[in-house]
Amino acid sequence: AVNMPTAAEIETVPFPLILSAPAPAGGANVALAGSNAAASVPSSVTVPAGATSATFTVNTSIVVVATSATISATYDNTTLTATLSVLI
Repeated sequence: AVNMPTAAEIETVPFPLILSAPAPAGGANVALAGSNAAASVPSSVTVPAGATSATFTVNTSIVVVATSATISATYDNTTLTATLSVLI
């Protein structure tokens, strides 16, 4: 699951990513994607072996009107999405 709060423009926001079970040996590499340039995410985040969570950073940019971005996290053939609202 990905928990997505609201962000103000030009802000760096840490987001927790939580797996439903501990990551396997070697860790879990979770692919990330964003639908809107107003909220950019890294291409992936690694949950350490045995852990159930990791944090990644979303960088927001200037927007003329409030907008939203869909953030997707994919691991083990499962994709979860959440919507982040970027305010002016």
